[in-house]
Amino acid sequence: MGQYLGSLCVTSFKEKGFEKAKCGKKMEKSWLNIKTATVSCMGKVLVESEITNVETKGVTLRNQTHRFQLVIKNLQVYALYNVRVEITGDLSPFVTFGVIDCVPAEFTFIGKTDDYYLGKSGVYPDVIRPLKTGDIVLPPNGNKCLWVCVEAKNGLPVGVHKTGFKIYDADNKLMGETEYELCVLDAETKRADIKKTNWMHYDCICNAHGVEPFTEEFYKVFENYLSAYTRAGFNMLLTPLFTPPLDTYVGGERKTAQLIGVTLDNGVYSFDFTKLKEFLSFVFPRGIKYIEFSHLFTQWGGAHCPKIIAKVCGKERKIFGWESDSLSEEYKAFLDAFLPELVKFIKNEKIADKCCFHITDEPTEKHLERYKELRELLKNNIGEIPTIDALSHYEYYKQGLVDIPVSEVSHIGEFIENNVENLLAYYCCEPSDRYYSNRFLNMPLQRTRILGAQLYLSGAKGFLHWGFNFYNSGLSYYTIDPYVNTNAGGAFPPGDGFIVYPNGDGVNLSMRSEMMSMVFEDYDLLYTLEKKIGRKKVVELLKKGGINGFTEYPKDISWHTNFIEEIKELIAE
Repeated sequence: MGQYLGSLCVTSFKEKGFEKAKCGKKMEKSWLNIKTATVSCMGKVLVESEITNVETKGVTLRNQTHRFQLVIKNLQVYALYNVRVEITGDLSPFVTFGVIDCVPAEFTFIGKTDDYYLGKSGVYPDVIRPLKTGDIVLPPNGNKCLWVCVEAKNGLPVGVHKTGFKIYDADNKLMGETEYELCVLDAETKRADIKKTNWMHYDCICNAHGVEPFTEEFYKVFENYLSAYTRAGFNMLLTPLFTPPLDTYVGGERKTAQLIGVTLDNGVYSFDFTKLKEFLSFVFPRGIKYIEFSHLFTQWGGAHCPKIIAKVCGKERKIFGWESDSLSEEYKAFLDAFLPELVKFIKNEKIADKCCFHITDEPTEKHLERYKELRELLKNNIGEIPTIDALSHYEYYKQGLVDIPVSEVSHIGEFIENNVENLLAYYCCEPSDRYYSNRFLNMPLQRTRILGAQLYLSGAKGFLHWGFNFYNSGLSYYTIDPYVNTNAGGAFPPGDGFIVYPNGDGVNLSMRSEMMSMVFEDYDLLYTLEKKIGRKKVVELLKKGGINGFTEYPKDISWHTNFIEEIKELIAE
């Protein structure tokens, strides 16, 4: 997806003779063996369901990737193999396909739920695989969906374009055809400078692909994950100084993922930043803008230390971990030796304005006093480099204990009321009720996508989620196969732990990773319109459209599509 800025056009898509599509109308074409239709990217078409949320037209800007689905319904009582799709039209060089596969979702939820779900336990479409010869198999009396992207590349040609889709059987016989009309407006979006992170789990990459951390083989695989990560809109990356002390049972260990070389010789520490430098040199040219250094104290209160491996008397061994108190003199001495050297490295690399430090993840009220001590220990060594943590208790920020607070969306109100400038939002395994946005497998994709407008309206300067590719059980007792087990062994709601799937030496996208990309694209659209008419008027448009806070919004795909198209038209006027 490109980043291009240019002039705006005063001609609207209505003046071009283009009328917006209304999702939901039955407009599929029926042939002898199949029905086919183009469907909204926010629709989830189940194998056995009728074709709904039909969308025959769309609107985009020159530098936006446009997404929709091609649905083929097999009317026969037997499967159809080796189905082929042919694309026609002047946008065909810009079109890419992916095959959508379904995965199971067990109904496991930590909190309550509401009525804006697709269902409970079931099998739901999510995985997007690259289309290969023979990939399209139409199930008996069932649907098969393809994910269609009109990729911006070096900019889409302005105007109204019709793209045709012809469906052939294994004998090259035409079974059906349909078309989609796309209006490309003569305008472009601007990127809002906000922090967007979804924690990368490096041990999970290694376990899923059989590579060792930060080796040549690792980077070959990691490049594909990083490409999927930035495509989904994320630009800040969790960077493991030491194995991140996240989602690990007390006394347990995850595979070592440590970028800092540590040597302890006669009571004196020395540090090697070679791997860290290589890592940063790899990620910055590939779309990463900000670095969040991994937590220096254990999750949920910071009582203990992360696993740290050092070379002692020529042999590698663990020198800190669960058995180590985070405020012990030994660990204080370690941090007092390590952090000044790290800060010196950061300044030499001229990236101090791109970095932030984590203390502990999700501390509560009872951890406040310890958190004060931990922050003091850290800030005495890192100076003006900011700290960032997911914490939903305003008291932490009020007392000046966190520089960049990240509040869970159901607790963010107090931060907003107090005009916190550096505020980020997050959600995780909850909230799952009161119509809060989230990205569970059995949620409508419109519920996921609405987050973009909500973030903009709230004034939040970014978003955090804990699981880009968490392929472990809850608390990392064992690894899981994300194609089979989507709820971390029953610990979390389905899909909470990941939005991409391992595939050979690469990674498969998902409908949810693409929807997160659209979350941030919607934010950018509103930001772009703000630069033209001012934030006050954009906020008025959002509220007039029915968006209020993080729980009130129209729960309707047609409304969402039309609202975003109107924003694009206003940008292009």
